[in-house]
Amino acid sequence: MTEKSSEPVRAIAKACTLLDLLTEAKRPLSLGELTQSSGWAKSTVYGLLSSMRSCGLVEQEPDSGRYTLGVRLFEYGSAVSSTRNIIALSREPMERLVKATGESASLSMLDRGEALVLAFCTAQGKVLLSALSDAAVRRIFEAQFQQFTPHSVSSADALLKELETVRKTGFAIENGEFKIGVRGVAAPIKDHTGAIRYCVGLIGMFRRVDSDEFRAATAEVVKTAAALSEALGYREN
Repeated sequence: MTEKSSEPVRAIAKACTLLDLLTEAKRPLSLGELTQSSGWAKSTVYGLLSSMRSCGLVEQEPDSGRYTLGVRLFEYGSAVSSTRNIIALSREPMERLVKATGESASLSMLDRGEALVLAFCTAQGKVLLSALSDAAVRRIFEAQFQQFTPHSVSSADALLKELETVRKTGFAIENGEFKIGVRGVAAPIKDHTGAIRYCVGLIGMFRRVDSDEFRAATAEVVKTAAALSEALGYREN
């Protein structure tokens, strides 16, 4: 690593040190106090604090000029806590789902649109996409669709039509669209605001999506998703 390329890494490490100092102090600290505690030049500390303040990592009291931890850190912490909570909450319900159906189950979440181009043909991908606006879906799929099988959705219009059905029924079906012979179903997990945060999916070698076996599996997936939504504070009106 060259000297120039290592500078951003050192800056991040120093920013973390300043956050540690503010956390340990449990009170607002002045520029002078942070400079003394860190042992760095005042200009260095001031530059770091200015950058951190611009993105909400620290805040500056208007009267005293002292620095405190910013609200953005609370948002990050809440997001991490929520992710950890859903993993813990879902363990038993997911185990029951697998035991009841004998198929493979998964828990998914949408992370800034990552990998959705490869997920539009899966039940989980459809559920997560159904939480987005039509315009957002079109932006994600500006490029042509990749056909994994002859059954894969091949256009944005066709996908949007299917997503509307997902919103109405409360679950999504995958019918050999990613791999021939493989079928699956997924349902949304909502938080206390009603927003879709995660989804639970089931996939297996079901013979047909209109079979009693698949309908029973669908009911189990929807029940599991409803239980996890309730655990996250969702209450249906």
